[in-house]
Amino acid sequence: MRFARLVLAIQALIMFALSLAYWLRPYEMANLNGMLLMESASISHMRVYYGGLQLGLALFLFWAMRGPERARAALVMLVITMLALVGGRLGALALDGGELIGFDLASLLYRLLAAALAALALWLLREPAAVEADEAPAQRIEPPTRRLVDEPPQPFRVGDARPEPPAADAAAPQAFRRGDPQP
Repeated sequence: MRFARLVLAIQALIMFALSLAYWLRPYEMANLNGMLLMESASISHMRVYYGGLQLGLALFLFWAMRGPERARAALVMLVITMLALVGGRLGALALDGGELIGFDLASLLYRLLAAALAALALWLLREPAAVEADEAPAQRIEPPTRRLVDEPPQPFRVGDARPEPPAADAAAPQAFRRGDPQP
């Protein structure tokens, strides 16, 4: 779990830093990608999609560091997201016939490394859980059960009638039932 938390913390910090960079310096970050922001709407989109999305992912990764089940979900999300971005980058290169500039190459290598580390952390996180599952039946202790009746339960068969209640003494008071006539 330590390695998984380390991977999640590093990725969360990187995403948080990039989020702040896109929020505070959208022009410079866009220029790194070869984009030119001409309208105020494009600046807003840069802050929302590049900054806000990465901020949300960073917060999710910070939240996921609290437990192994959360960490598994976050690591799967991290592997899928990073590999999807790698695939998108490679697909764009193939479609556009372009070449990798320095920033694109660094981004591609970072995402491949992040996906590999997250996959390794996920694999290491699952292995001890499998060992615990194998040991669990041998150590399992059944809680004591209390039975109200000492005889074993009888299976229900279609057609079985409801047992008749024991005959009550006529002089004994009867419980009030809804719909009984009032004296």
